[in-house]
Amino acid sequence: MSKVTGLQKNIGDRLRRLDASDITKIILSVVLILFLAAVYHRSGAPDVPMDSVESALRKGTDLSSMQKCSNRQLMQFMGLDYSDYDSYIYYKSREALGVQEVLVVRVYRRDDLTAVEDAIDRRVADQTRTFEGYGPSQVAMLKNAIIYKRGNYIFYCVDKNPDRYEEVFRHAL
Repeated sequence: MSKVTGLQKNIGDRLRRLDASDITKIILSVVLILFLAAVYHRSGAPDVPMDSVESALRKGTDLSSMQKCSNRQLMQFMGLDYSDYDSYIYYKSREALGVQEVLVVRVYRRDDLTAVEDAIDRRVADQTRTFEGYGPSQVAMLKNAIIYKRGNYIFYCVDKNPDRYEEVFRHAL
């Protein structure tokens, strides 16, 4: 008898000796592994160049009331140092009393997303305090701000229709 045939017989004998609880454990383990693989795959994002994301946002949304911001403005308004991140795009309102903003940051490591999210939370809180007494429409937009993380990307938008920006961003990835 060859080694392969003997091995097949040994495996067959072991499978016949499994009881219902062993089979249940195996099935649940397989389901768990498949579930975790699906969750991990869904939370990731393809490596899309920031130019492509920006192009999609320009085509699919109306950025005309906003201006593209520089590295210095990213630090000034968001408190983020551009050199700490892989790439970003940042647009903010041209108007002094405007709160519209769109920010997309691609980080080197997922752990860095927390620092960006903290900066965004501080920005929203500061803007809300600034406009609380006299800018109800600005405060309403700030309360509807969207923050969305996927893979190594974080997306932030304050606008009258932030859902549209988020939809375009999701499709860009």
